[in-house]
Amino acid sequence: MSAARNIVKILIGLILIVVGIAWYFVPSAALDGFIAGLAYTLRLQALVTLIVACIGFFLFFIGLIVAWMGYDDYKMEAEMKKEESKEEKKEEKK
Repeated sequence: MSAARNIVKILIGLILIVVGIAWYFVPSAALDGFIAGLAYTLRLQALVTLIVACIGFFLFFIGLIVAWMGYDDYKMEAEMKKEESKEEKKEEKK
């Protein structure tokens, strides 16, 4: 993978982390109306509340995993390039 793809992964992960945190702190009247339309009964309302409450956590952790994977790929690619250059130098000396 190229370094640009890894950086894109990191950026997508960071965006998901920010959206996951903002889910709880940014008021949204449209979301509240949507939830109210979904909740027909008390049990369904409890289920919808639980799902909506978990969305931010899922976004946060998915973003964290994606950013970590992108960073790890980026770091691994840099390590592999260093190893290849070391091997080429050893072959040139022989």
